[in-house]
Amino acid sequence: MYQPNSRDPDSFETLFRLHYSVLCRIAYQVVGNEETARDIVQDFFLYCWRRREELVITTGFTQYAARAVKNASLNYIKRAGRIVFEEPMVLAASAGEIPDEKDDADDIRNAALWAAIARLPMQRRKVFLLSNRDGLRYADIAAQLDISVNTVKTHIKLAYQFLRKECSWMVRLIGFIFFLTN
Repeated sequence: MYQPNSRDPDSFETLFRLHYSVLCRIAYQVVGNEETARDIVQDFFLYCWRRREELVITTGFTQYAARAVKNASLNYIKRAGRIVFEEPMVLAASAGEIPDEKDDADDIRNAALWAAIARLPMQRRKVFLLSNRDGLRYADIAAQLDISVNTVKTHIKLAYQFLRKECSWMVRLIGFIFFLTN
């Protein structure tokens, strides 16, 4: 069991210096924005500092921090900009409840995929979602958007190329998180 030393700011600063850059990389892999990643990590450490009297971590700090930052990053994507460290996440982590690693990997993959889809140009995103989410045929999409079938095919092809490129880092991130949690 780990409990941050609530009376020694130097020990807290040491934790910050040791873990800050790694946690920023974890957040960046999920949110895709360096400044946002730094904000998420800083908010995490601020949260820990404010709760230092009652915060009890039953796993190692590295594992706890990586999971908390990853969850906050996923929450950021889901809430489109609002970062909140919620009590249930902290209570579950401090109680030692660790969700299935496959669920974590699926959550990361889904959040990253939706974030990448959101970064597609508007018309390409519309075409891609009409095809893949709504199951429309190319001819139906073309008629609905008043574009040619060849334009629909081009948008779909370019969307897949973009998504493959954007999501290639997921395999590395999932492996890295698995390494941190074991």
